[in-house]
Amino acid sequence: MRTFRQFSLTLAVIFGLLVLLVRPALAATERKQFCVFDVAGVNGFVYQLLRDYQRGAVSAGTSLVMQSYTDEDLAIRDFREGQCDLVALTDMGVRHFNDFTGSISAIGAVPYYEDLRVLLHGLASPRIARHLSQDGYEVLGVAPMGAAYLFVNDRAINHVEALKGKRITVFEGHHDARHMVEFVGAEPVPAKISNFARVFNSGQADMSYAPAAAWEVLEMFRGAGDRGGIIRYPVGQVTIQLVAREGAFSPEFVRESRKLMARLYPDAIRVIRQFEDRIPSDRWVDIGPEDMLEYQEMLRQVRIDLLSNKGQEAQLAAAVYHEDMMTILRKIRCYTNPGAMECSDQNRE
Repeated sequence: MRTFRQFSLTLAVIFGLLVLLVRPALAATERKQFCVFDVAGVNGFVYQLLRDYQRGAVSAGTSLVMQSYTDEDLAIRDFREGQCDLVALTDMGVRHFNDFTGSISAIGAVPYYEDLRVLLHGLASPRIARHLSQDGYEVLGVAPMGAAYLFVNDRAINHVEALKGKRITVFEGHHDARHMVEFVGAEPVPAKISNFARVFNSGQADMSYAPAAAWEVLEMFRGAGDRGGIIRYPVGQVTIQLVAREGAFSPEFVRESRKLMARLYPDAIRVIRQFEDRIPSDRWVDIGPEDMLEYQEMLRQVRIDLLSNKGQEAQLAAAVYHEDMMTILRKIRCYTNPGAMECSDQNRE
């Protein structure tokens, strides 16, 4: 009997010690509201990717309660009103808070995934940290959502001249895209992230731009019809970015968060490529080398035109292009493609 009491007492002491050891760790874990925009909701690629980030955040001492949003404007509103401690937005949504990382989606500025990999690795560096804080907000990391391709309802639209007169969806506030559309002689069709696929699918637009996942997730094959497809040349990169108010998280967590997001790159690209690979091969519109150069030069001229502040749309777009980011992106393009015209041209953006 005495032995049993001694054993029970020993267990009680051990359990008490364990509680004392565990309690400080539990107390150190912050609980924060994490609002995540994903047009496909909780089953979407972005939401599922950020669940991995959520698990990493717990290890870094922060418990994030995820809330799904299918409307980016609503996520921005709730974040501004203080209902979210952290919010995940597309780079276009982030332009409300940071024009440095918002410039990643500049027209044609990041043509290849290798360019994006180099960029995102650099963004996790402490040397870039000063650019990630603006006007009381800070960016806690960036991850890929996929290259933005032109979805067309006619595969004959396979060169720059063919864009003239075509109706192309343009997101509200995406002034640089509107400027590109007008630059090539096309007609902008106003749209939102929440309805652009419906606009294209209903025949109100001949073209729209989106990551390849939209073919399946948003059923944009309906708007493409039998004659349409996707031009296999990125007009930009779409990213998901995390934004918080300065001071909402400790400096240590902010640094760790940026590393966690950078580490998501391989898994994100794997899923992105799966979406791209599931698109029927005959729906991809491959453009020839000469047309490729024409696209590159057209996009370069659009960026130059924007930075020269010509016209109202150009002035509005130039306001969201951060000069330092544009310089970084040009250096990355010239690192991965040193033979490009812009790498030896005097007129660099």
